[in-house]
Amino acid sequence: MAPPLTSPSDAWSVECRGVLFDVDGTLVDSADAIRSAWRWLAETIGIDPEPIVAASVAARAQDLVDRFVPPDLQARALDLSREAGLAAAASVVALPGAAALLDALPTTAWGCVTSGREQIVTTRLRAAGLPIPSVFVTSEDVSRGKPDPEPYLRGAAVLDLDPADCLAFEDTTDGVASARGAGMPVVAVVGTFEADALAAAGATSLVHDLRCLSVDATDGLLRVTAR
Repeated sequence: MAPPLTSPSDAWSVECRGVLFDVDGTLVDSADAIRSAWRWLAETIGIDPEPIVAASVAARAQDLVDRFVPPDLQARALDLSREAGLAAAASVVALPGAAALLDALPTTAWGCVTSGREQIVTTRLRAAGLPIPSVFVTSEDVSRGKPDPEPYLRGAAVLDLDPADCLAFEDTTDGVASARGAGMPVVAVVGTFEADALAAAGATSLVHDLRCLSVDATDGLLRVTAR
């Protein structure tokens, strides 16, 4: 496990056997697309858009609808959220360094753990020019979303690894808490949240930019290094 860090610019190195990535805000820049989709949905069904938009970037659609949408509108809202999410996916781009980092990892040693729905998230990854992993845990695969540890525990199980042998990449405090609760070290990508908030949530390493990372893969052991 990486030692606690005081700055995203510090160098560190972590050994693991598998890597699990959040998608939105970690591999792809989708915040504007997500907020735009939920604003359109709120205005379409006639509810105040500000609360649901503010919470939208790091939450499951089902959780957002349960929390902010009146019961009689929830079924329609879920349908509209899928429609809006797919329509906005074309504007999503890969974050700098994401493609090179994924390319450096053995295809069987990494996957994605996301609060999004599979159809929407795969559309975003394709729009960003990133590969679709064989290990893919989405909101539809869990009963409790982040910050509960269930998503990352499931990701480790699908990789057939002990959670302690996995390294998670996250950009939100709920995501960090989820992975840490599952027993994984976490690299937090600073941007969606400030470094102090991510560290307080339990992040074990911090980066501003995935381009600072390199991977050495030898006999099933991965060493991820930041310089």
